[in-house]
Amino acid sequence: MRLKTLDAASVAAAIALLEAAPYDNVYLQWLVESAPNRVGERIVAARDHDGTLRGLAHDAPNIVFAGDGDAIDAFARGFTRRVALPRMIVAPRPLVERFWKKVRRHMPQPWAIRSSQPVYALERQPTETPASGALDVARVTLDEADEVVRHAARMAAGELGGETENIDQGYRRRLEANIAAGGFWRARLDGRLVFQCYVGPATRATAQLQGIWTPPEFRRRGYATHALGAVCRALLDEYPTLSLYVNDFNRTAIALYERLGFSRVGEFASIVF
Repeated sequence: MRLKTLDAASVAAAIALLEAAPYDNVYLQWLVESAPNRVGERIVAARDHDGTLRGLAHDAPNIVFAGDGDAIDAFARGFTRRVALPRMIVAPRPLVERFWKKVRRHMPQPWAIRSSQPVYALERQPTETPASGALDVARVTLDEADEVVRHAARMAAGELGGETENIDQGYRRRLEANIAAGGFWRARLDGRLVFQCYVGPATRATAQLQGIWTPPEFRRRGYATHALGAVCRALLDEYPTLSLYVNDFNRTAIALYERLGFSRVGEFASIVF
């Protein structure tokens, strides 16, 4: 098994491999489809000696991979020689478990291991739900960016660790770019932000929802059900399906997604440093 940077001539083969599991591979496929100028430095291909493509990996602070067992073993051998340590490893659960078994003695103690993160998909209009008051659901504008970025940082700190007050400027710029592109949604009640989420990686098959967040002071009032349902109805006019993944212990979130008609289609795992 040989590891080599993915080149432009191999993009079609890479997409064909990834399309076989669109919900598992949405992030990698989004990178290959939407950012060809970055493919050469970001994506590593695992090939047999006859050139057959067996797997792909995002060689970056967040390591993401796809492929068969031999490809994952090859990534494990190659990535243990990296100088920089990753921030996160995330992929379908069997692949993460196989990879981690081979590399863990070379890595520091993780901050957290999320061993089960069910993947959900919505392939039709979400279940209709009663309106919860006079919620105003709309795309976020740049005028709202400061508030939305603060809430996103609160959520990220709870999920991945980090600061909620001293927000990294690179993080802020990335979120503001997503806002400018129309990727963030929010719900307000009497002017107060009670829900937000955004569209993460998107392919020809699906768009992955991320950052689904209700401020703690507004939870258990039905706002998320109404707001997310409205967002999904709007987005399904733009994308063929929607998908997301969630920690298995977050039973409240899982109940929300299932209430709206999402069905389980896979399982991720994450190792966070």
